[in-house]
Amino acid sequence: AVVSTQSTGREKVSNSTTCLEFGANSGILWVSNNKGQIFSVSVNILSCQLKKLKCTSIPGGGSIVSLAVRAGHPRPLLLASSTSDLLFMFTIDKDVLLLVRKCTVKLNGLPIRSIICPIATAKRGTFIVSGSSDGSVLVFDMEKGKAVNKLQGHSCPVYCVCLSFDESILISADSSGTVIVWRKRDLCQEEL
Repeated sequence: AVVSTQSTGREKVSNSTTCLEFGANSGILWVSNNKGQIFSVSVNILSCQLKKLKCTSIPGGGSIVSLAVRAGHPRPLLLASSTSDLLFMFTIDKDVLLLVRKCTVKLNGLPIRSIICPIATAKRGTFIVSGSSDGSVLVFDMEKGKAVNKLQGHSCPVYCVCLSFDESILISADSSGTVIVWRKRDLCQEEL
């Protein structure tokens, strides 16, 4: 039997929404679109009501293809990947994004996912892991604003990266369907 349920909260946030990501330990939903904008939206968990709060436009525009939020010290972090071949790292201050750094990565307009990597973050700063259109997996040191490692093994664009539940391994997948598992020690071994 199919159960039909009415929605309880609705808010027109943006045209052409591309990504949704809940904030770290907050009632803030981050919503991005194909015009390079990121919106903070308050979500009342009890009433399921939504309220659009702020809008941040990324420099250089482009469609945002990936959002990732991670608890950070002293503030939570938000990572945005855009089709303009840029990664943007923001700190989150309540419902406002403050740009910390941007890095270049070869996305070539593809919907490639990037993540904040807590495997390395706790040890030596903040690291980002991103797929790339050239078939590599790149590890960025956001303190330096550049790639510090290039994991090779794919033969076509790497669309997805994710961490295991215990954050001991990284998994990447490419457009051919090949999935590769990388050990924790592979991520930040050497500098490019």
